[in-house]
Parts: sequence; structure tokens; C-alpha cells
Amino acid sequence: MDERIMLYSEQKDRWTRYVIVILGCWLIFTPLTFTSQSRTLYWNDILCGILLVTFGFYALNTRHTWAPWVCAAIGVWLQFAPLLFWAPDALTYLNETLVGSLVIIFSILIPGVTVQNQTFGNPIPEGWSYNPSSWPQRAPIIALGFVCWFSSRYMASYQLGYLNHIWDPVFDNGTLKVITSSVSKAFPISDAGLGALAYTIETLTGFKGGIKRWYTMPWAVIFFGVLVIPVGLTSIILIMLQPILVGYWCFWCLLTAFCMLAMIALTVDEVAATLQFLSQSTKSGNSFWKTFWKGGEPLLNERDASIITYGCLDKCLSMVKGVGLPWNLALSALIGITLLFSKSFLSFGDETTAPYILGALITTISIISVAEVIRSFRYLNMGLGLCLIASTWFLKEFTPLSLALTCGMGIALILLCIPRGKINETYGSLNHWIL
Repeated sequence: MDERIMLYSEQKDRWTRYVIVILGCWLIFTPLTFTSQSRTLYWNDILCGILLVTFGFYALNTRHTWAPWVCAAIGVWLQFAPLLFWAPDALTYLNETLVGSLVIIFSILIPGVTVQNQTFGNPIPEGWSYNPSSWPQRAPIIALGFVCWFSSRYMASYQLGYLNHIWDPVFDNGTLKVITSSVSKAFPISDAGLGALAYTIETLTGFKGGIKRWYTMPWAVIFFGVLVIPVGLTSIILIMLQPILVGYWCFWCLLTAFCMLAMIALTVDEVAATLQFLSQSTKSGNSFWKTFWKGGEPLLNERDASIITYGCLDKCLSMVKGVGLPWNLALSALIGITLLFSKSFLSFGDETTAPYILGALITTISIISVAEVIRSFRYLNMGLGLCLIASTWFLKEFTPLSLALTCGMGIALILLCIPRGKINETYGSLNHWIL
């Protein structure tokens, strides 16, 4: 990249370092100005403030490239400290999490935007029909991250003692019973607060980089993908298994789980484009790790992004490029959801857990398979359909009605995996993997 562009970007972004210093001063004087009910958090704020002022000034020197990352780490700690030390009042929790988010934004998110905008190269990957890193593509992911964050923070506020009542619009006191259950209390900190922390990092990472970040910042895309996909899948499965683990449903937990499923389906294309780019770059003789951390130059794409113009409707439609909902996947997801709520609708025995487990897996696979680039994942439901049928042979809790329904749903699930559904976009060398 042109050194002049780098120098211009560094000079233009110097103001963000002064903002970090100001935020550090804010942290120092907040506990001195307002009464703090926790001596630990009192000194934590002062110490973090001093560190931010120190490393904020260090970051003014462009040779200290590590200093902004130290500031970002302090920002993450400020998100975590109110949970670890059980902040006694909502003001302390709000102040530290808000300042922590701002520190992350001004230390590593805003700096470098100029460089991203000045980078030459087509933003559309080779052989692709759209850009998975475009802002219309990332906007719904960020919005869903905010929904997850608000839901988790609402539950965390009750766990931390800031609310006297928590509302569940569907399952009566289900949310209350879940977040005060023995499973939840087994965590040394608020598990909902930990979720809010994770969703904060996810949402902020969604803002990192420009519309070409799939090849200019591969590390950011992969880090974002790790937060959303494997970590998200784990939390989704645990949430969907709440009837087994806790014995109750939680509306806010389910809302978070389904938002996360949508986030995964919308995220995988950008991760796939980045992995495709890293593979092509390595085959061309470039260092994998250098490309991973510093980016590189993409292969030429015959599709010229400069001539593409979007109207209002086109921008809305471009938010869901790479995602489609074929009828067979919709029915597969319906089978999974039916199994999840089988205790309410069907006549399974009270001790039967197989329908819940299989329902959670079927629902998850069906929804994430709406992403065209991983449409082949739907074949996993064939194995789950066989497991569903086999469960009627090995478990004794099934009634005759539930036996017939389970076998029927298992057979239907297997058959629903056969149609691929319409693929509207192209994905270069990944096309032959979409079966």
C-alpha cells in the first residue's frame, strides 16, 4: 500500500487518540465526583483511566502500533469488570460498559478507515455476483447483534439486582425461572451479562473495516466469524435445550437464539469469501500469515462494481443477497420447531429428551442452510432424520401417537433434504461445493 496513504491516514486519525485520553480522564474523575458503593470498582476506574491516558499518549507515536491494542484490551476489561465485581448500582455498570465500548471504537475501529477507502481493487470477489462485505450486507447483522445485546442486558439487569421484575410476554415467568435457575447460578458471574459482553464485541466487530475488508482485513472477518458462528452455535443449542437443562422456556433467550441463527446465515458468505481469498493468495506464493494479518491484492473480477447503482428497493434487497428460503428448508425448520415444543403439542413421555435435542439440531441446520454458500449443510438433516426414526426403537417413553408422528417427521425430513432450492448468486470456485 502507498506509504503516503498510510501517513495521511495516521495523521488524520490522531484525533481518536486524544478522545481515548479524554475517556481516561472521565474514568479517573467519575468515582471521585460521584459516590461509589464498591471500593474495588472505585480503584478499578481510576487505574483504568490512568492506563488509558498513558497509552493514549503513547498511541500518538505511530511507531507504537501496539498501544491502540492495549487501549482496546482495557476497553474489553471495562466491559467485564462490572460483571466480575458485581457492580452494585446500574450507573456504575452503564458507565463502565459505555466507556469500554467507546474506547474500543476510538482505539481500533475508527483508525484505518481512510486506508480502507483508499485501497484499490474491486470489492467483489472473483467469480462472485455481489460483495459480501458491503454495508447493506452487514447492516442486518449489526442490527440483529443490537437486538441480542438489548435482550441480554435486560436479563443481566435483573441478575445484577437493578430490576425488581422481569417481563416475559409468552412464557409467563419462564424468563425469571431460567435466569434464577441453579444452572444460571452455577456461573460465578451473570451469564446474561457475559452474553451482553459477547454481543457487544460482535456488534462492534461488525463495524470494523470497509467494504473491501474480505481481502484488506482477513483477520477481522475471521474473528467476526468465530464470534458469530461456532460461539453462536454453541449458545443457540444450549438455549434451545432449556427444557432439559432448566425445565422452562425463556422468551428473551429464544429471541436471542433465533437472531443468532439469522446472523450466522448472513455471515457465512463473507467468511467464505475471505477463506477463498486466503487460499488463492497462498496458492499464488504469498505468505498465509502476512496476508491474514495485513491483507493483499485480490484476483481480478470481470464484474465491475463501479457501474453498479442501487436504488432504495435494491439496497433493501441487497441486505439478504446470498440468502434464500426454499420451501423444503422452511418445512424442515417447522419440523424442528415442532419437536422443540413437542411436550406442549405431542404426546411424548415426560422423560423423553431425544425430541428436544434433535429438534434443536434440526432447527439450527435448517435455518443456517438458507445461506446459499453452505446450502449443502442441509444434508446433515438426513442423519438427524434417521436418528429421529431410530429413537422410536430404543426409547420406551413413546406413545403410539408420538411413535407414528416421529417416524413420519423423520421420513419427511429425509425427503426434504433432496431438493437444493434456487441459487440466485454465484460464488466463484465455491460454486461446485453448493450441491
